[in-house]
Amino acid sequence: MATEEALQDPTPTGDAIRDELVETAVKFLQNPKVINSPLTQKQLFLQRRGLTEEEIRVACEKSGAYEHHEQQLTHSSSPILSSQSPNAVSPYHGYGRIQISWFDRTREIVHSIAIFSIVAYVIRKFYDMYIAPFLFGTKKKSLDDKLDDLEKNVKTSMRDLKKSVRDVRSEVDRINCNREYDVVSELKDLKSEMASLKGLLLTRKQFPSVSNPVVPPSIPAWQMSSVHQESEGDNEEHKEELLEVGSGSGSSEPEHGLKTSESSLEIINPEDVV
Repeated sequence: MATEEALQDPTPTGDAIRDELVETAVKFLQNPKVINSPLTQKQLFLQRRGLTEEEIRVACEKSGAYEHHEQQLTHSSSPILSSQSPNAVSPYHGYGRIQISWFDRTREIVHSIAIFSIVAYVIRKFYDMYIAPFLFGTKKKSLDDKLDDLEKNVKTSMRDLKKSVRDVRSEVDRINCNREYDVVSELKDLKSEMASLKGLLLTRKQFPSVSNPVVPPSIPAWQMSSVHQESEGDNEEHKEELLEVGSGSGSSEPEHGLKTSESSLEIINPEDVV
């Protein structure tokens, strides 16, 4: 806003009234958006923008701020105030001094302290990080500081080691539990398989019935060999007898027939056949 920018000029050292600022203040007070605001608030705003008390008073007189404020009070006051004489002097013609509230003063002081603290902290950090090492070199740590750092590092390492041991222990317990469960399940499976195999081996219905083989009757081998030897002996005796008959040994024919019949009976012995 042009009027607010123009009101930001610095306060003069003397008591001279600056006409340009006064004219700008008059325009500001006659602005329709500002005219209905309280007079005290408008004067405080002008004072913050660098106007003196005399310049604010002159601007209020030229803009009619006092009359407008008096009209506002007249409309809002009791009928006793409206019955006053029109020739009475307005009490706001001498209104020029503005009192800053205690809250505003405290707020400005707090803002100033906060800004000063931030600037001082930044300067201190910059000095410690850059200026002091450049001028005096890096400061060596004392023995106590080194011992403190070492103790902190040892404590941190021990804490990490304990945490790692706890993690490893929990992992080992979990693996052992899983392994025991696997072993138990494998044993159960093995027992069930052995039981099923045992049942298969002991079931009679799984094997065919044993039947005695039918062997036809035959002459044993030892009897066969004896019969063969006897037959060979009889043949030799028969040959000898034939030779004796042919040579005329004087043996009678009935005896020869009898021997022949006996030998034949011996060969065809029913016991040997059976």
